[in-house]
Amino acid sequence: MHGSFLADVLTLLLAAVFVVSIFRFFHISSILGYLTAGLLIGPHALNLLSNVDNAGMLGEFGVVFLLFTLGLKMPLQRLQVLRRYVFGLGFAQIALTTGLIGLAVFSIFKDLEIALLIGAALALSSTAVSMQVLTERGEFALRYGRVSFAVLLFQDLAVVILISLVSALGPEDSHSLGYELALAGVKAFVSLLMITLLGRLIFRPLYRGIAQLASPELFVAVTLLVVLTTAAITAAFGLSMELGAFLAGLLLSETEYRHQVEADIQPFYGLLLGLFFISVGMTIDLNFVIGAIPLVLGSLALLLVIKVVAFYPMCLLFNLPKAVALRATLLLSTGGEFVFVLLRPVLKDGLITHEMGQLIYAVVGLSMALTPFLASLGSFITHRWQEQEADASLHSAKQEIIDLKNHVIVCGFGRVGKLIARLLTEKMVPYVAIDNDMARVSEGRAKGLPVFYGDARRVHMMRTLGADRARAAVVCMDKPRCAVEATLMLCRQFPHMDVCVRMRDNQYEMALHQAGAKVIMPENLEPSLQLASHALQAVGTPSDEIDQVIDTFRRAYRQSAPSPESAPLARSQKTTSKA
Repeated sequence: MHGSFLADVLTLLLAAVFVVSIFRFFHISSILGYLTAGLLIGPHALNLLSNVDNAGMLGEFGVVFLLFTLGLKMPLQRLQVLRRYVFGLGFAQIALTTGLIGLAVFSIFKDLEIALLIGAALALSSTAVSMQVLTERGEFALRYGRVSFAVLLFQDLAVVILISLVSALGPEDSHSLGYELALAGVKAFVSLLMITLLGRLIFRPLYRGIAQLASPELFVAVTLLVVLTTAAITAAFGLSMELGAFLAGLLLSETEYRHQVEADIQPFYGLLLGLFFISVGMTIDLNFVIGAIPLVLGSLALLLVIKVVAFYPMCLLFNLPKAVALRATLLLSTGGEFVFVLLRPVLKDGLITHEMGQLIYAVVGLSMALTPFLASLGSFITHRWQEQEADASLHSAKQEIIDLKNHVIVCGFGRVGKLIARLLTEKMVPYVAIDNDMARVSEGRAKGLPVFYGDARRVHMMRTLGADRARAAVVCMDKPRCAVEATLMLCRQFPHMDVCVRMRDNQYEMALHQAGAKVIMPENLEPSLQLASHALQAVGTPSDEIDQVIDTFRRAYRQSAPSPESAPLARSQKTTSKA
């Protein structure tokens, strides 16, 4: 028996490492890799395990730790900052999508409880996949990223309630859905009260004492004890273990030990959650899915359409720009991993048929795989919208600056560009600004500023902004390479114009000097000199001596640019110019 158990464990680990590594190499979510690994080694494919229940038992603890981690990531401060989108837009998304999907399911099965449960499960999106897409693309800080994150937060909160509801349902239960909700609510309140008292009286003092002992192993052991104890308390009240784990994480999220606890628990819940999805993959009947491909694809298309139709107008009602609304809608239009958590016990109890469960699993798995492509589609569509707005902006620019002469063109309307525009305005110097970030352009236009959308590296765009009649151009773009390209174009095409460029370092200084840029100011020079002057002042250096040292260093820095003979970049740039 021990030999077969060890063989099963080795098979699980080998399948996970091999398949998930391939998926991660192609930047595909690990969750899909675990599902595929379980599908391959499961009883419906290669059938490599002697006892599939072993993986499922370990996987249940993975869900417990997942909910604990979700609680850790939900401090009240974060919910308060995003409360309008979390409790407003998030609730509206869950309610409307659940109603539409539930209505479709009810029209087929005529069972209100199951229809609402399936509707709520499919209304959820994948937190893991969506956050991975936002992080890898560096778009988490964008407005659509923050809105998507807020909706995902509410969905995670809704999962806790849905898990409690699922645990209250059963094939032998004859009570109504309202009664089950009320009973689950009372039990949840009592368990929350007990865990809160336990947390206030024990958690913080306990962690404070353990931290003073400086024992990492003991710290991890205490965290495991807290998770399992709170899970056992809610289980004793007839609720899910996941609810207790979530409440424990929520309490610890308000303490100073949150980040350390999250780092310690990461390896455990990551591996155990992987085993959970492997066990889910084992239950997928590949033969059924292949035989029902038209039904699966049709259901997938219906799911995406319903979620888009439900969520996009709701975003517009919350005064979100249409580009933000579309990108958030497409990112969240797929199914999520909590479908497997919610429907697995329902399938085991026979509350929904095997065929229905297989169909839902297949649809959700495919939709999660489509998440990166839908995110790219949203980016593509909004980019086309911005191009159309850029054309309109060009037409508007021609009308606004037709009589403008001896003005300044500000390339880049970020932090530095806005400051330069303010200084020019105070001196009554006419200017126009250009930026390829539509949010910045919209912000400036809303204030009545002459800001237009476009690419400062394009000649026709600069001609439209009156570069032939301009006195100077200030290049303060975020990306150094783009700033260099824009400067080179301006110096070549409009030699009469003074070009000033903002830099973060002196990497391209010689190339820009040779191109004809008049003023180059490394962005990090002056703040560094100010810090140095404060440090010298702190150690008692006289003010006159500090000024002399700083001025001498500034002149030496400005003269330290490589000579044309020793600058490969400058020579290559010069060669390119001659070519």
